Amino acid sequence: MNKIFKVSAFLVLAITSNCITAQTRPDAIYGDYNGYWTSSNASGTLAREANNLVAYTIGSTIYATGADNNVLTSHGITNFVNENYRAFPTSFSILSTANDFLVGQPAYANGALVTAATKPNLSCGFSLGYYLRDGKNGLDLSSAVFNIPKQELVFFVNVLADINPSCISDNIPDIIVTQVGEPHATLTDIFKFTDINGVTVGNEKAVAFASTASLGKAQWNFYSASVACPYPFNAGFSNTPRDVRVLTFKLSDFGITPANYRNAVKFVQVLSGFSDVAFSAYSTNSMTMYCLENATLTGTALDTKIGISSLGRAGTEASNNNWPQVRKGGALALESNTKPFVPTRISTANLVNITNPVEGMMVYDTTENCLKIYVNSTIGWRCFNKKTCP
Repeated sequence: MNKIFKVSAFLVLAITSNCITAQTRPDAIYGDYNGYWTSSNASGTLAREANNLVAYTIGSTIYATGADNNVLTSHGITNFVNENYRAFPTSFSILSTANDFLVGQPAYANGALVTAATKPNLSCGFSLGYYLRDGKNGLDLSSAVFNIPKQELVFFVNVLADINPSCISDNIPDIIVTQVGEPHATLTDIFKFTDINGVTVGNEKAVAFASTASLGKAQWNFYSASVACPYPFNAGFSNTPRDVRVLTFKLSDFGITPANYRNAVKFVQVLSGFSDVAFSAYSTNSMTMYCLENATLTGTALDTKIGISSLGRAGTEASNNNWPQVRKGGALALESNTKPFVPTRISTANLVNITNPVEGMMVYDTTENCLKIYVNSTIGWRCFNKKTCP
């Protein structure tokens, strides 16, 4: 957002539509504001409260994001491509003391204007990166960080299945990125895949958000992120609208091919220094991500029903600590302080001797020195060496 008091916002969605070879502006977007919201230009209905992106249209095709398909079906929209997008987990390495470094939130809640009196600040309970991945599947168009300092947001994609090669040339969208403020007149944000050393795989895409027509409008309140949290209400900028712009991408737009996709272990967003981001997201059908989400601590924890122990404890007695039920969320518990668990050890060359592998099968690859899990017939065996969301 070059000048935050101007009314612009930009959303970039990376998708895979019919024969797309470069970024494409969707014809319409859909949200869950007020139960159902759709817009195709800046004259559309102003979204004043929380608004999750539930779908977008390119040509005659509607792509559902998976955030809330009931919003579509309850309004008679059933002929959509059922996708599933999630926001990239992210954090900032560089902050700013500029007065236009802001967290944006909806101007209204439950039909009433939010003011400094009703919500004087944002708590320290969330990092700034949280506001780029909140909402349903992280796809909240009404929560963003504005004027993020110039830096790279790096997302690791080399986890188990990595990039799904069958999605490289299909017609299903792959990545969503957003810009929800006044776009700089000339500066661009750059999007690319890189290898482990940061070398671009394929080609990068430079996006000049200012050249993209608006698809809608949202009403914002702002909280100053240039000071230590709790971030105070910024009355000077608040209760003002911004335009919404949208672009879309396919994996092939970045020059990703069946020959090079295994080298693409990072997706990188290079911010211009005036970027106003609600979220950047990816199709879970297209790739898996290196997950940095916090563990879920609410709800009912499920007992682990089966266990093997060399510690002489099992059963329901208090002295035995109700083992293995005390270990939550597992299918099988193995415990010992003297006896290690030894999976089947096999070289990479001899993996072909496993003639009937099934998904989830596990071995230790003595050539690559990693625990390997069989993904499927297309992906094959992959090292299980980076954490990801369950």
